[in-house]
Amino acid sequence: MNSDQTNRVTMYKTTIAVLDEHNAVWNSMAMFATAVTALKAKVSAIDAAAQKQEMPTGATQDKAEARDALENVLFLMCEALGVLAHAGNDRDLLALTDITRSAIDKLDSEALSNRATLVLAEAQAKESDLAAVHVTQANIDELAEALQNYNEVKAGPRQATVSRVVQTESLSSLFREANDILRNQIDRLVNLFSRSDPQFVSSYQAARVIVDRPATRPAKPAQQPVA
Repeated sequence: MNSDQTNRVTMYKTTIAVLDEHNAVWNSMAMFATAVTALKAKVSAIDAAAQKQEMPTGATQDKAEARDALENVLFLMCEALGVLAHAGNDRDLLALTDITRSAIDKLDSEALSNRATLVLAEAQAKESDLAAVHVTQANIDELAEALQNYNEVKAGPRQATVSRVVQTESLSSLFREANDILRNQIDRLVNLFSRSDPQFVSSYQAARVIVDRPATRPAKPAQQPVA
C-alpha cells in the first residue's frame, strides 16, 4: 500500500474503534449494524490483500540460481559436442555449439531455454560418441534436469508481478467500497444521533479525519534571538 492508503486504513480502524466504543448508541438500529459489519469486512479484506501484495518472494532468486546451473552445464556440453563437431566436420553442430560463457549469459530466457533444448537433443543422440571425451549419461541427465528446473522457475518473477498487480487492483476496489459504506451509509446514520448523542457524533467525526502520518513532523523549537 502507498502512504495515502495506509493513512486511510488507519482512519478506518480508528473509526471502527469509536463505533465499537459507542456500540450501545446504535446497535438497536439494524441498518446501522449491517453497515458496520460490512465496513469491518472490507477493512479485513484490505489487510489480507495488502499482505499478499507486500509478501516477499524468492522467485527472482530461484530463477537466477536455476539459470546459473543451466548455463554451467550447457557450456560444458557445448564444448564437448563442439569437439565432436570439429572432428566430424559437422557444420550445423559447430554453429550450435560455438558459444562462449559470456554469450550464453547474454541470451534472454527463451533463447537460453531453446538453445539448451537443441544441445540436449544432440547430446542424447550422440551419447556413445560423447564417451570418448568422458561425457557420461549422468552428464546428459544433469543438463536435462537443469533445463527442466529452469523452465519450471523462469516464469516465477513474472507471475509474482502479475499477482501484485492483481492485489493492487483488488485494493483499489476495496477502498472504493469501504469509502462508499462510510459516506453513503454510516456517515449519514451517525448524523441522525446529532441531537440525542452529540458526544458520539463528535467522536465519530474526529475519527473520520485522515491524518497524513508521513507528513507529520515535530515542530522546530523557536530560535532564540542572538544577544
